[in-house]
Amino acid sequence: MKIKVGFFASSFVFRYASGTGKHFSLVTEILCNKYNSQVEVTIFCNNKDQFLHLKNDLKFANANLVLFPSVKGSWLKSSRQYFKYALCLRQNKIDILHFTVPRFYPFFWLFPARNFVCTFHAAGDITAEKDNFILSREVYNLTAKLFFRRLNAIIAVSELGKNEISMAYGIPEKLIKVMHVGTDDIWKINLNSTIKYSRFGKKLIVIIGRWQKFKNVQVVAKALAEAKPSELNQYYFIFVGKKISSNSNIIAQYLANVDDKIYETIEYLNEEDYAAIISLADLVIVPSLNEGFSHPVFDAFSFGTRLLIHAPSPAAEILSNRNGVLAADLSNSYNILNLIYEAIQMPENHFEDNRVFLKSIEATWEDLTKNYFKLYSDLSDI
Repeated sequence: MKIKVGFFASSFVFRYASGTGKHFSLVTEILCNKYNSQVEVTIFCNNKDQFLHLKNDLKFANANLVLFPSVKGSWLKSSRQYFKYALCLRQNKIDILHFTVPRFYPFFWLFPARNFVCTFHAAGDITAEKDNFILSREVYNLTAKLFFRRLNAIIAVSELGKNEISMAYGIPEKLIKVMHVGTDDIWKINLNSTIKYSRFGKKLIVIIGRWQKFKNVQVVAKALAEAKPSELNQYYFIFVGKKISSNSNIIAQYLANVDDKIYETIEYLNEEDYAAIISLADLVIVPSLNEGFSHPVFDAFSFGTRLLIHAPSPAAEILSNRNGVLAADLSNSYNILNLIYEAIQMPENHFEDNRVFLKSIEATWEDLTKNYFKLYSDLSDI
């Protein structure tokens, strides 16, 4: 008899360049295709766009798609859709309902499911500095703080994340399981990219992160703006990340004081170009102060590219002792240039050795899905 597991389309559909979105897209895909004889996947959609997107995607052909009933108005709309389905349209009884923070509905236990699982990743939804107030997220976080004991399983993606979740939400650490997320999807990408940039024989440094304050790109931009031109003339910098929030104006102001011949900004790269640029880089900098896991760090690591990352962080916890990785406090611009000089001189580790290490800690999508399936099986047997 199959285990019936439910997910929410809002966790991953149309959530491009999102680590949590990638997480649930790939896990759901593997469950649909490699565990189809053991798991019956149902994906609950908030709107027709999500429903049609999944219906037309062959990767999810084996999933049941359920469209939540419509409700009027936008105020906490998805929560009200959830309630309406839970209370009135209970035809899709399932064994496991798997949430991910921040999409964590109040009174979630009213849903027709026997068990409830939530992947928190870490606690950035509370600890990260926010650009604006979002009511739904505050409601979700309050729900997690008040009603976490109604969950049958709570997942973090690192030991540091586990500790952060415990402190931010008040959840005892003994109730939290750690499962590393996957890192291996990028290994399969063809690196024959045609991406062009103005490197001109200089060392290539790629800085990755959306231009939100907690992603901390402004610290690198400020360090470049404060540097003497002679300190930068051997490097070419590429900033990869969406220019969102008011913080993007601050970053732009810093970069206006940097010679535009030594840097460029790119808001979006397709998978092939993204893989190509981090594999060709002499150094990848991921300065983010709040991360659940940080896919760009592990993507670059899996290509053997040198890394400069913020510590403490989940990535630093896992990789700080590996060759080619420099983990340091990146919270201010004071020492950034010295850290860049130090990091770019480090010997690189061979990508095959790095991938062997990632497999050894079960940081692959196959391993994560296997661990989720084991959890679902254990819960279903209770």
